[in-house]
Amino acid sequence: MLAKPTKKAKQTTDKKEPNLEPIKAENFLFDANKKLPVENIILTIQGKKCLSTKNVLVISGKPKSRKSIVAQSLIGSAISGKSVLGFDAKISSLDKVVLIDTEQSQHDLQNSLKRMTGLIDCNTLPNNFLCYTVRQLNPAKIKQVVSEICTNEAVRLIVIDGALDLILNMNDILEVKDVLDFIKNLLSKHNVAIVLIVHQAKTTNYTIGHLGSFLDRFAQTVLDVTKLENGMSEIKAQMMRSDADFKPYSFYYNYNINNYSLDWHNDIETKKTNIKDYTIVEHTKKIEAMFKIITSYTYTDFIKVVSNEYNSSDYLSKQIIKTLFDSNLIFKNDVSLIVNTPF
Repeated sequence: MLAKPTKKAKQTTDKKEPNLEPIKAENFLFDANKKLPVENIILTIQGKKCLSTKNVLVISGKPKSRKSIVAQSLIGSAISGKSVLGFDAKISSLDKVVLIDTEQSQHDLQNSLKRMTGLIDCNTLPNNFLCYTVRQLNPAKIKQVVSEICTNEAVRLIVIDGALDLILNMNDILEVKDVLDFIKNLLSKHNVAIVLIVHQAKTTNYTIGHLGSFLDRFAQTVLDVTKLENGMSEIKAQMMRSDADFKPYSFYYNYNINNYSLDWHNDIETKKTNIKDYTIVEHTKKIEAMFKIITSYTYTDFIKVVSNEYNSSDYLSKQIIKTLFDSNLIFKNDVSLIVNTPF
């Protein structure tokens, strides 16, 4: 007689909640009156704040819209201190800029980097630029590489081309939240700014998948890159959290120089490079903006503030500060802090 089959125990699909360490809400209480460090602004476009450290900027666009050219322009501006295709990026000469490429072959990547040298008019890329190619790695290992790069305290800007390779399924909500938590954790621990290149869906102008939607909501700025019918590419602000939108503008491939140029019709604000270019009225307006919330600065902090407000190098910022002192527009109080009213 055949043995009666035993009844299998009923399997449950319910997942137990993980054991969470107890936390105290008071540890996350924000003091609105606390004096915060001066914001380290990495990127402006037409004087509008687009990216600062501990934030994310998303570059979105359909395939072949020239998203990577936009990323190269941002990187080129950061490592050269020059305005490149409308991007004005600024980091210290001691800081490092990192490109993590997940898509291109080594030959294509090298050609794109040569194009970037042309954009900033140099023969070789400087030592503060680092490039990693991780095309062969899976998402988990790519995130390991990103984490290790962030441990270098000199790294200030990381560009990941493209962000979809950080994830296996861009429409898996739980996996998407894991990736977002991974990025939030990096920004919390390290003084970096992260740029993510994300594709748009073919039928819409929105970033692809749940990953794109979550990144759009989290980002400081989302840039939209669109290939126009006339062959040019347009850059516009899809979302800006920290400033008003800049004016959309276009760039194109210029066969006269075998590289990319701004459309000459663009009326883009140019960066002033000489202290004499500013009038007293312009100085006064900028002083009002700098002292609107914070009423006094150390000299070191004020250099950063002036650099952000005037979109200037440290050298020019020091010249500006001297001019402001000489013009009696700023003063030092009895504890040597810089203020905007006579003590």
